[in-house]
Amino acid sequence: MRHVSSKFRLKNRCAVSQIVGSLVILAIVTSIGSVILFNGMSSISAFTYDLSFHEKSKNLTHREDILFEYVRFEPNTDNIAITLANIGTVESTISTITILKIDTQEIIVNWVDVNQSIQIKDNQKITLDDIDDSEIQLTGIVTDTWNDANYLTSEYKISLTTTKGNFFTTVASPFNT
Repeated sequence: MRHVSSKFRLKNRCAVSQIVGSLVILAIVTSIGSVILFNGMSSISAFTYDLSFHEKSKNLTHREDILFEYVRFEPNTDNIAITLANIGTVESTISTITILKIDTQEIIVNWVDVNQSIQIKDNQKITLDDIDDSEIQLTGIVTDTWNDANYLTSEYKISLTTTKGNFFTTVASPFNT
């Protein structure tokens, strides 16, 4: 019985139970996570506060969108009819229109004041040179009309600006040539 001792010798073990270890890790992750969360929330709040100082007109500028529905070069005249659709989320006012003959860089219409409003989800027809014949400057070989050989086969860049400062453009040719 000598080998059996009345004293059980316990080994000294230094270990952390799984529950205590999990709680320590959870406390560390929670504290670091909350710091990151609150820092992110304050950054978002600062960004939102900064956006409130921007001018309303600048915010409306990004919501403006104009679509060229069709461009009609009226035969035997120098008139042109442009139908525009407002596909944006704010009312648009067309300020000026410019037309450039692409192949020769000849300016056909030079910043003509239009000042026509287009309501949201509506369209507007703008006719140039219909009344006073001073808006479109055609200097054809034979006649001063879109049927002239000088203008018939060219493409034209039509650009318009709005009162909000946006710029829209398209390319068209007479009689779909």
